[in-house]
Order: sequence, then structure tokens, then C-alpha cells
Amino acid sequence: MQFFTSGFFWFIEGIFLCLIIIGLKYWTEERNIPMPFWKWLVILIWILYSGFTIAFIGTCLGENEPAAALKGGMLFSLIAIVSAYGLSRLLGFFRLTRHQPK
Repeated sequence: MQFFTSGFFWFIEGIFLCLIIIGLKYWTEERNIPMPFWKWLVILIWILYSGFTIAFIGTCLGENEPAAALKGGMLFSLIAIVSAYGLSRLLGFFRLTRHQPK
């Protein structure tokens, strides 16, 4: 478990987070989805919430509370998944396009 408290682990985590954000930027540019500042802020808040969910589970397991990790992890993960779906619709990431017959 010492690996997860080392600086190297958090360095790798930061690299992955940067790659995800850069990938999201290029993905939205390819699809011509406008991304004003407030959309990036909402995405950042969701990423932080997901990180806190993972930290909660890890902390509970580290404190030898597997029941709390399971119950809280299921609740917080469900909220994260449902909010991710809602935010993807709100931000316009997956638009429903109807093809008009010719």
C-alpha cells in the first residue's frame, strides 16, 4: 500500500487526468460541440466528485470498514453514474439526431 502514498503514483494519476482532459477537448472539437467555461467547470466538479468517491472507498477499506466501503461506494458510485448520464445530456455530448428520409 505504500505505492499509493508515493509521489510517483500521484504523478501518474496527474498524467492520466491531463490525457483525459486533452482527449475530451479534441473529441468536442471534432464533433463541433461548443464548450464554454461553465461546461468545463461542471466537468471538473464531476471529476472531483468521482475522485472523492474513490477516495472514500479506499479510506474505508484502509480503516478496516468493508461494510461502509461497500454501502457508501455503491451509493456514491450510483450517484456518479446517474449524474454522468445527466451531465452528458445537459452538456450536449450525445445528441439525438433523426435522419430525414429523402
